[in-house]
Amino acid sequence: MSLSRRGFVRTAGLGATGVLSSSLIIGRGSEAWAFEPEQSQEYDDGLIRISSNENARGPGASAIEAIRAAMTARMGRGYPPDHTNALVETIAQRYGVDTDNVIVGTGSGPILAAATRAFCSPSKPLVTAAPTYGTPEATARRIDVEARSIPVDGSLSLDLDAMATAARGAGMVFVCNPNNPTGTAHPAADVETFVRYVKRDSPDTAILIDEAYIDYTSDPAVRSVSPLTLEFPGVFITRSFSKAHGMAGLRVGYAIGQPETVSAIRQAWELGSMNTLSAAAAAASLMDTDHIAEERRVNTRIREYTMAALRDLGFDGPDSHTNFIFVDLRRPAVDFRNACLDLGVRVGRDFPPMENRYSRISLGTMAEMEAAVRVFRQVLGATAQTG
Repeated sequence: MSLSRRGFVRTAGLGATGVLSSSLIIGRGSEAWAFEPEQSQEYDDGLIRISSNENARGPGASAIEAIRAAMTARMGRGYPPDHTNALVETIAQRYGVDTDNVIVGTGSGPILAAATRAFCSPSKPLVTAAPTYGTPEATARRIDVEARSIPVDGSLSLDLDAMATAARGAGMVFVCNPNNPTGTAHPAADVETFVRYVKRDSPDTAILIDEAYIDYTSDPAVRSVSPLTLEFPGVFITRSFSKAHGMAGLRVGYAIGQPETVSAIRQAWELGSMNTLSAAAAAASLMDTDHIAEERRVNTRIREYTMAALRDLGFDGPDSHTNFIFVDLRRPAVDFRNACLDLGVRVGRDFPPMENRYSRISLGTMAEMEAAVRVFRQVLGATAQTG
């Protein structure tokens, strides 16, 4: 797909419907660019791309309609943050907080980086997990901050007890729940126990709970711990519109915490300037709870299909609460990745320290996963027969 300047204007201009009906552009294009630059080429190479936890279905109808409605001459005078303010107000309403409890960014990535800079220093390390989402640790390394990396436990869940012990004297603890790449999740009650322990044992330590994937869980015990952000200074959650909301290409994320907490994050690093269309779409999508429920249902069906196919081949992994699975293939991820790529399927990168056995497989559409499963059977069949 060519997106030259002329082609983009022709596709996305006022009154056009091409880009607005193309979930490919909006729903995909985030994580691959951040961590897999060699994969950020145009999407016309015939590959099935299930490597970057993108949402192949893109945004819902309400978000698309909000973009159409926002495409007026007002965009020519777009510096006043009309829709950004509306987005902040919508987030605050959704969570029952005040607008000064909310910050927004161009994706949640800049917020994670800013938080690390705000609360960590050479004398205040970061506590994180291994493996988990890498932005906080990568940021810590860039600013010469120690990263205390705690291995996941035997069930591939975050070891909250060990992380709590390591948190004493730390600047910030990063808790990805559900966790990327393992897909495991802790119930809200466990996260609350963890937060209360850390804040009692190390009151000055900030706690970042990243809930980017929580919309995908069907377990009622796994839910947002946003109420804790109002109770404790330095405790905050981050969320993204790149996953269940299908807006990776629109770049919207947010955080909720006490005013002093989110202000410290905002002042530590540039969070990006929200554009009118992204803000309008995000506000509409946040209120469209029916769409998110349907997205969760569809994703669950695809996840169960894919995991069942791999289990039939003799391979397993932890129960996932996300739009990806983490599978023990009993071989290096690079071998599986290269073999699949030769057959037209791109799966995930290495995730140390588990890259010699496990591979993360993102979930595409059902049609994509049916095709991918056929490739998996070719690649893994010999192992399944001799393993």
